[in-house]
Amino acid sequence: MLRTLRNNVAITRKFFIPQNKQVRSFWEYVNMMFNKPDTDRLKQFGPDRTCAEWVLRNGGRVVWADGTKLADYNSLPPEKQPVKKILEIDGTDSSISHYGFPHLIGCTAIRKIILHNNQYIDDRALKGLSYASSSLNYLQVSKCVNVTDTGLKELKALGNLETLVLFSLASVSDLEGCKQYLTQQLPKCKIEDCGIGMKEK
Repeated sequence: MLRTLRNNVAITRKFFIPQNKQVRSFWEYVNMMFNKPDTDRLKQFGPDRTCAEWVLRNGGRVVWADGTKLADYNSLPPEKQPVKKILEIDGTDSSISHYGFPHLIGCTAIRKIILHNNQYIDDRALKGLSYASSSLNYLQVSKCVNVTDTGLKELKALGNLETLVLFSLASVSDLEGCKQYLTQQLPKCKIEDCGIGMKEK
């Protein structure tokens, strides 16, 4: 509101600022920029290195096919040096989000992905796991507050899953119902709760 004087009479003017409900918050933009694929780097360095860069840049960890574990972006091999294929991705406590899941395209050796305690993982991210469906056989989704029943049911696309671990999903209203649905859709997959060796914090 703005008060002005005209002929010594106070006039109150109201200004209405249109609200754009689709405007993303500043931090969502930051997250998008840290997650979005760089097509130029993909062409130059291949899918496994660019995928590893994505995961490490956002606080996750990777395991190469030779068993080497990497959690520090600055410890990546020099760009001139070829990298092994990615075998595992651990997104625990990271900021990886659905914007970055296209990085999985072309990574043909990823067998295991853990998504634990990540506020950026939502239904769109679970749908994006389909990019790794040809090789992924172990998946853990836990303590991800923005995952709902709808997102869990998207996991039906992961036809090669052998183990699926689900727990501490606050926004899932019917976890048991989702498990039953996925059991029907993925008959070869064993669905488990939290157990020894699984991420729980």
